[in-house]
Amino acid sequence: MRYCLILSLLMAIPCWSQTTATGKAETAGACSPAVTGSKNTFTINCGINKEQGQKMLVILNKILANQIDPDAVMAKLDEILKAVNPNIPAKTYFCNGQWRTAGPGANAGFEVSMGGDDSMFQEMVRLNNSAQYAELLKVCLAQIHSTPGWLTPRLFCALAYLGTKDKAKAKAMVEEFDSKTGPAYDVDACHQMSEYLHKNIK
Repeated sequence: MRYCLILSLLMAIPCWSQTTATGKAETAGACSPAVTGSKNTFTINCGINKEQGQKMLVILNKILANQIDPDAVMAKLDEILKAVNPNIPAKTYFCNGQWRTAGPGANAGFEVSMGGDDSMFQEMVRLNNSAQYAELLKVCLAQIHSTPGWLTPRLFCALAYLGTKDKAKAKAMVEEFDSKTGPAYDVDACHQMSEYLHKNIK
């Protein structure tokens, strides 16, 4: 069973500017910036005290001793941070793997940033279109593990499971996608995959 995807993507290429640093900026205070002259770069010395450092070591040692998955720890920390500070910028992934963050920033009350690329999306399209379902499954599962906030790999995993005649697992992936999806995924490629899968996992 094969499912071919055709997608035209418009990519914005950020413009980067470089400035030449001159002079030397130093500071002795904790997290206090100092600058001299003009067109300098800032040197900011930040740190933690001995008590805070000891607490961090205890946490890290506990993670290592219990062989806890670092990605799971980071995901849980993100949940805690959102609960403590609901104003943390929200990160939204798009169907092709690009993302956008929106929320309060360091220099403004509201900032929007965009990033990511579609390389893994295109690779999964290629593997699916060439019916390399075993390899596709490896790639999409790895993406789910490394980037849990990006939902598209779940659709590709569902296609891979469907291609290997495992409808139960394909259905589970679609159900997980449906429980978390939103407007960012309601575009041609993801919409077409979702519709196709819903028709074929019954």
